[in-house]
Amino acid sequence: MDPTLKEVYSLVLTQWPLVAAAYALLWVGLMAYIGFALKRMNGLGKQVEVLEAALARRGKAE
Repeated sequence: MDPTLKEVYSLVLTQWPLVAAAYALLWVGLMAYIGFALKRMNGLGKQVEVLEAALARRGKAE
């Protein structure tokens, strides 16, 4: 095996826990972001429903 490749592989194989942790952190952050975004969208949907109901009541009152 080429000495350069052997050195690269030895570095990669010894550092795999850090790479795995970085990917795990990235996925956890992404899932948290998506969860917060969905929660906020759900709240906005409820606000839209309340506004639509208020507009409907206002339209009937006139």
